[in-house]
Amino acid sequence: MDLAIVIVSYNVRELLRRCLETVQASTAVTFSVAVVDNASADGTAEMVRDQFPQVQFIGNTDNVGYPAANNQGLRLLGVEGAHPPRYSLLLNPDTELPPDGLAEMVRYMDENPRVGVVGPKLVLPNGQLDMACRRAFPSPAVSIYRMVGLSRLFPQSPRFGRYNMTFWTRTSWPRWIRWWARL
Repeated sequence: MDLAIVIVSYNVRELLRRCLETVQASTAVTFSVAVVDNASADGTAEMVRDQFPQVQFIGNTDNVGYPAANNQGLRLLGVEGAHPPRYSLLLNPDTELPPDGLAEMVRYMDENPRVGVVGPKLVLPNGQLDMACRRAFPSPAVSIYRMVGLSRLFPQSPRFGRYNMTFWTRTSWPRWIRWWARL
């Protein structure tokens, strides 16, 4: 199996339904999916069991949190077993995948064995980059620049544009990042 996919949910039934539909439409890659639900009260368990019988499901009676739920899903999918999947994916339930997205990710990982973690580019429904996917390390200064509007007034400033790193273009990345991106 190429990929073990774990999706943690909590009261997001409709988003999860769409996510699972796009995962199931994925092509050219073998995968197993586990949904770990953290005690949703919106009918998530019934929806997954009725509409996606091929998905393995864990229904927690309490909200155990995101990290613990991911670990439950990874164990369920045999990541620590005798025949683990080649790769693991922790997928948020509000994600919609293009049909070839998983295959492209697996291909990239296969072609770049030195890469251990991939964070895909997030795109909004209108096709624009979701700026939330490239935030700097949070600090009081970064937060203040954002709250008082300096990040919007001076998006190209390396100082004020750190919240979403709006000053970074592929050619302006620091040298070590440009080198790493070529790997």
